[in-house]
Amino acid sequence: MLIRHSLPGFRNRVLLSMASLFVPQFDEMLPRHNNILAVLENEGGERLLIPAHNIVTDAGDIWYAQKSAGESPTNNFNTMVLCSAGTPGKSAIYSSFTAIAGSTKTVAAGYPKTADADADNTGDAANVVTWLGSWAKADFNHAAVSHGLITIASAISGSALLTGYAFSAPFAKTANDTLKVFVNHQMLGV
Repeated sequence: MLIRHSLPGFRNRVLLSMASLFVPQFDEMLPRHNNILAVLENEGGERLLIPAHNIVTDAGDIWYAQKSAGESPTNNFNTMVLCSAGTPGKSAIYSSFTAIAGSTKTVAAGYPKTADADADNTGDAANVVTWLGSWAKADFNHAAVSHGLITIASAISGSALLTGYAFSAPFAKTANDTLKVFVNHQMLGV
């Protein structure tokens, strides 16, 4: 990996190459445009970048195929949920994860979109679909956020998922922190 530069603005070290991000604190290397990036900011303005790996589910594959064909998708994926446990996989459903109370959030206005202009999203590109979840201080707090997902509004046990993911390590979101989670899916055409 040829390191191009270190990304400024994070309290942890984040290295950027042409094709990937490396976050030494979590010993995690991610493809640059196919990743989950959580940005946790405390009230002092210090930001921590937490990487995650995700998998688009079978229902997510169908959603992307239907959208690309200009069809109305079977599932209206529009909700992000953070979790304290889970099992990401192609056939994962809502009950494959343990949702954290208060963490259910409608995807930010204007998302999903390509070529995301948010400076915190280092995984954006013209062929990357970005989803954004944004949580304020008072939305929820939890000692060990370890997973997340994108699903439908008012999801129940068997509800479909677009994607499920696991963070490199659990992290705490306190009542003094804000949190943004970017889900980036690169369209490779393969």
